[in-house]
Amino acid sequence: MRIEYTGRQTEVAPELRALAEKKLKKLERVLHGITDAHVVLAADKHRQIAEVSVRSPHLVLAATEESGDPGVALTTVIDKIARQAQRQMGKRQERKRRGPARGTPAWNAPSVAVREKRAESPTRIFRSRRFVAKPMTVEEAALEIEGSAHGLVVFRNAGTEQVSVLYRRQDGHLGLIEPEA
Repeated sequence: MRIEYTGRQTEVAPELRALAEKKLKKLERVLHGITDAHVVLAADKHRQIAEVSVRSPHLVLAATEESGDPGVALTTVIDKIARQAQRQMGKRQERKRRGPARGTPAWNAPSVAVREKRAESPTRIFRSRRFVAKPMTVEEAALEIEGSAHGLVVFRNAGTEQVSVLYRRQDGHLGLIEPEA
């Protein structure tokens, strides 16, 4: 990490340089791969202003803080950047945790490792959505599944008055589940 210091109407003291380096090392635990950091310290009458900008391959973060003491201003501004980095990394991780993208079937065949893991752990049931079982024929349900992104239609069969399920199979054809009478 390359750290650049700038002093406006003041000199950057060695103690402040050491403090900034120590705090930026701690920041590197949260935000990996910091390439550049720019620390600007300014004196304006009775207030000390600290500005810090940090560059990493995916983010550029910046913050400003003013105080009566330059050490307090520097510590506070780097803490602000650490909170920004945690928030941005949390958003990035949350995006990765989301389910499959739209258009991909949610019920792909599980791999052998997943099946073995499922055998070891107890099965959990997730209620994902409710379907209104509309009365329709199997052909109408097939037309509705073509226009649907879900790949699944629950309907009341108009001929038998029983609830049936029509779903898209992995081979591209449609499967029909009907209850026995």
